[in-house]
Amino acid sequence: MSDRPRDGKDELSRTLHELRSAAGLSTRQAGAQAGFSQSKVSRIEQGRNVPTEDDVVALADVYLAGEHADPEVRRRLVELARDIRAEHRPVVMARSKGRPDVFQARLARIEAASAHVRSFAPTAVTGLLQTESYMRSLIAERDLPAERVDAFVRARFQRQAGLAGGGRQYTIITSEAALGWRLGSHAAMADQASHIADVIGRYPTVHIGVIPWGAAADRLVLHGWDIYDERAVCYGTADATAILTEPRDVSRYLELHASIEKMAVWENDAKGLLSRLAELYREGRKQ
Repeated sequence: MSDRPRDGKDELSRTLHELRSAAGLSTRQAGAQAGFSQSKVSRIEQGRNVPTEDDVVALADVYLAGEHADPEVRRRLVELARDIRAEHRPVVMARSKGRPDVFQARLARIEAASAHVRSFAPTAVTGLLQTESYMRSLIAERDLPAERVDAFVRARFQRQAGLAGGGRQYTIITSEAALGWRLGSHAAMADQASHIADVIGRYPTVHIGVIPWGAAADRLVLHGWDIYDERAVCYGTADATAILTEPRDVSRYLELHASIEKMAVWENDAKGLLSRLAELYREGRKQ
């Protein structure tokens, strides 16, 4: 489960590689013309280095010169770099300011630019697997206008549509304890557990694990996260979402995720656990 993409399959890395190849340049030649080392160009194309907007502009000036000039391609590359790095800051605190749908759209763009999305949610069902009832219960405490809540739900469903696309790999881990926090009615929670069970095995690139109650743990983690390739990590706080892009930070979370994967049950075992939880909720019993 913990294999990592190392060949630059995400949109930003792949496009930069394709543009360099189309220009007939080696990594050494591209680096020399852009003012980079050969190794930096290679790391960017392998998805190991998140380029800044200035890096992308420099490479675009080399690759999109003359008859190859395409301002739309340049704009898209800069947008991708901005979304996953947010300029030069190693930690960015993103606040939705009452517009959670806007931040959901931003996450959708980051996911669309990734080859492998890893998600762990210990105390709540991850947004990629939430039912509409769960979404609305989750956001109810924010007391937003109805139209903003509806926009948030639409944006989250748009993110979930990526699961069926097959264009990227997902490794999603939740916990039995997360489903023990009842949001809404018992029936709604039964539907939520059943929904996750139904998704398991439906899409070949989506792998879902559940950490069962009483699983042996060699470490404790304080929060969940989303990891985008080896480029960026997002995790939520009470007031905002932190975005980390420093390689050492991302490596740390990749290590944590690999450890959490070993605690989870997968495939039919996860499906059976979720089905039992759904039945408990249908019986109106507390977990």
